[in-house]
Amino acid sequence: MLPVNINTSIPQHAYRAETVRDNELAVAEKLGVLSMQLMQYAGESAFNLLRHRYPHAKTILVVCGSGNNAGDGLILARLAIEANFHVYVHSVANPDNLRSDAKRACQQFIQHGGQFHKFNDIDVSRIDVIIDGLLGTGITGNVRENYRYVIELMNQLPAPILALDIPSGLHANTGMPMGSAVVADATVTFVALKQGLLTGLAVDHCGEVFISGLGIKEAFEKSCSDNVGVISLLNLPQLKPRAGSSHKGDSGRVLLVGGNVSTPGAIKLAAEASLRCGAGLVSVACHPDCGAMVLANRPEIMRVTDFDTQLQEHLSSSDSIVLGPGLGLDAWAQELFVKVLSTEKPIIVDGDGLGLLAAHPQSRDNWILTPHPKEAARLLNTSVDKIMSDRFEAAKSIALQYGGICVLKGAGTLISDGNHVLINTSGNPGMASGGMGDLLTGILAALRLQSASECDACCASVFIHGQAADIASENGIKGMLASDLLPILRQLVNRPG
Repeated sequence: MLPVNINTSIPQHAYRAETVRDNELAVAEKLGVLSMQLMQYAGESAFNLLRHRYPHAKTILVVCGSGNNAGDGLILARLAIEANFHVYVHSVANPDNLRSDAKRACQQFIQHGGQFHKFNDIDVSRIDVIIDGLLGTGITGNVRENYRYVIELMNQLPAPILALDIPSGLHANTGMPMGSAVVADATVTFVALKQGLLTGLAVDHCGEVFISGLGIKEAFEKSCSDNVGVISLLNLPQLKPRAGSSHKGDSGRVLLVGGNVSTPGAIKLAAEASLRCGAGLVSVACHPDCGAMVLANRPEIMRVTDFDTQLQEHLSSSDSIVLGPGLGLDAWAQELFVKVLSTEKPIIVDGDGLGLLAAHPQSRDNWILTPHPKEAARLLNTSVDKIMSDRFEAAKSIALQYGGICVLKGAGTLISDGNHVLINTSGNPGMASGGMGDLLTGILAALRLQSASECDACCASVFIHGQAADIASENGIKGMLASDLLPILRQLVNRPG
C-alpha cells in the first residue's frame, strides 16, 4: 500500500493522538487484524513511500527509540535489507529493552542480517535518506537530552528525513516542538490524521504529509469521533447563488469601521475585498483625514462622513458590519468602538478592534473575532508563546470567553465556536505580509451574506483567502501583496458549486 499525499486527498477529520492510540487496536481486532500486522503494514507502507519518493536512494539511516515507532522503523529497515539497500540503524535505546511487537520486529530485523550502529561508525556521506522512528505520538514533556542530541544531529545531516507517524519531538495534538523536533522532508502518519500536523509550527517540521490507513482507516473513522474537522475543497460550504433579478441591495450592504490617520490602507483593503467577493454596497467609516485615500481609484466605495446620524443610519441598514482594521486605539477609535458595539447586529471584529475589546472585555453570541496570535494573547491576557503552545485550546478559550466564533489566524488557521474546531488547509508563507488579515476580514463581511451560517462563512472565507494566495504563489511567495489576491478572489467566489 502506498500512502496518500493529503494535499491530493485531505481527510475530513483530524484526531487527538490519544484517540487514535486508544482505539486503533480495538478497531483492528474487529476486522481480524492483529497488532503485529498493523506494525507490519506501517513499515511496508513507509518503505513503499521511501521507494516512491526517493527512487534513487540506495543507503538509508533508520533512527529508532524504544516504542512502537521503533518497531515501524525496524520493519522498514528489514524490508530495505531484503531489497538490497545499504542500511544503517542507530537505536538511542537499548534494543534488548524493546517490548511486544517492537521486540518481534527487532528480532526479524536481526534474523535478516540487520545490525545496530553507533553514529561514529556510520559513513554519513553515503546516506541518501534518514528514517525517523525515534519518538512517536505519545510525547508529553520536553525531549530528553539524549534524544535531543540525536534529533539535532539528524537535522544537521544533509540527507532528507522521512518521519514515521510524526516528526520526533513534535506534539501530536498541538503541533509544537517539545524543546527540539525533527525537521522532516516528509511525514507518513498512520491510521488517521493527527490534528497537530496541520497547524502552527508543525508546518516547519512535517514537510509533505502522507497518510496510510493500514487497512483500518475507514472503520476507525466510523467508530471514533473527534471534535476537529478539516476544511478542504472537497467539503467547502457552497455560497448562495445570485438570482437573475438581483439588484445591489439584494447582494448585501457592508459597513466597515476603521482606518485611522496612519493606517488607511487596512480599511481600504478590507472594503475592496468585500466588493470583489460579491457585496452589493460597501461603505467605510474612516478618519476624516484619510477619506480621500480610501476612495482613491475605487469609486465604488461609499464613505460615511457624519459619525452621529449617518453612522447610526448605516449601522441600522447594513447587513454585515466590520470593526477594527486600522482603527487605532486613540480617543477617536474608542468612541467609534462604543458606537458600533451599541448595535445588536452581527459584527466582525479584527485588528485594533480586538485590542480595544481586550481592554474592555464583553461577550456576545453573534460576532466573529479574527485574532492573530499576538491579538489572541491580549484577549486571553497571556503570552504569544502560551497561545502557540496550544492553538486549539486558545481558539476554543476565546470563543468561550467572548462568545461567537473565533478565527485564530496563522499557518493552519483554526475556527472554533468554543466546542468544535476546524483546521484550514489552504494558504502558504507568501501570506506573511501586511494587509492579508484585513483582506480576510473583508472577505468574511461579504461571504457571511452568502452563507447558510456564520460557521460556513468562516470556513469558506478562510479557505478562499488561502486558496487565492496559493494561486498567486505561482509567481513566487516572496513579494506577494494582499492586493495581488483581489482579482483572484473574484474568480474563486464565482466558481461553479
